[in-house]
Amino acid sequence: MESHPKQELALQQRRRKWQWAMIAVTALGLSACNMSAGTQTANSDAPKNPPGGHPLSEGITEEDYGEFVARAAELVSVPSNDIVKSIRLSAIAVNLGRSVYDKNCASCHGEDLKGSAAAHAPDLTDADWRYSGDDLASGGLTKLPSDVEWTVRYGVRSGSPNARGVEADMLAFDPQYRNQHDLDDFGKIKTVTTEEIAALAEYVLQISGQQADPAKADQGKALFLDNAKGNCFDCHTEEATGNPALGSTDLTHKELYLFGSDRASIIDSITKGRRGVMPGFEGTLKPEELKAVSVFVFFRAAKGPPPPS
Repeated sequence: MESHPKQELALQQRRRKWQWAMIAVTALGLSACNMSAGTQTANSDAPKNPPGGHPLSEGITEEDYGEFVARAAELVSVPSNDIVKSIRLSAIAVNLGRSVYDKNCASCHGEDLKGSAAAHAPDLTDADWRYSGDDLASGGLTKLPSDVEWTVRYGVRSGSPNARGVEADMLAFDPQYRNQHDLDDFGKIKTVTTEEIAALAEYVLQISGQQADPAKADQGKALFLDNAKGNCFDCHTEEATGNPALGSTDLTHKELYLFGSDRASIIDSITKGRRGVMPGFEGTLKPEELKAVSVFVFFRAAKGPPPPS
């Protein structure tokens, strides 16, 4: 029995909307896991093409909008933390966010979101968030889509008063490399010698699981914890696991080092300091694009461990 052309078109449109609903449901499920206890596995394949779903790369047509897929303009008035709770809004956010990411973020963070050593840009698919979040119950340990949006909107040391990292950068132990802000705070005082910088580097190599000179590493540890000499613990903590409130690196995981984890790179970082910058996109991206790319990145990040009770 032959079907009428209009009936076939209606069936195709219904199937297409159902496929978009499946995509959005998958995204919503990932979000629910991401904002609660989870594993350390990155969502490298989500949401791309869930079983029975429509490939995101094929885009959305006018017929898709409505019950299962929101229009991009609808994102503007909805908080990003609520977008991830909606099937319709998540579907459009993921689709639009991928496009915005490719045009504005991939050049630094990579097409696969794995970061770039050359650009000193972090991996966005792991469970490490360099800066503290805004979740009250966990003291900022649980990260929300709004935390990603804040970084995208205002950047890192971008010049905006709302930017991340404004309160701290990594001080250059050699005064000749200090910026004006650090010169105003610390002057040209030199608290460690070239040999002591080398010892600090050995300690950092040791705690990050790399080959190091044990005797020099012991000396470096003492300097690391000495508030009159290295004073590294003041930003990186006594355990060297980093302080999200300052955006300092967890030194026990070399894969998180944005400026290299070999001996020469570590010495260079200690000597010259580090002041990573990310531009803010407020005013560059449309409001709906800001929301969409933030939600897209949030979905692609690994699900971190639950905060301590």
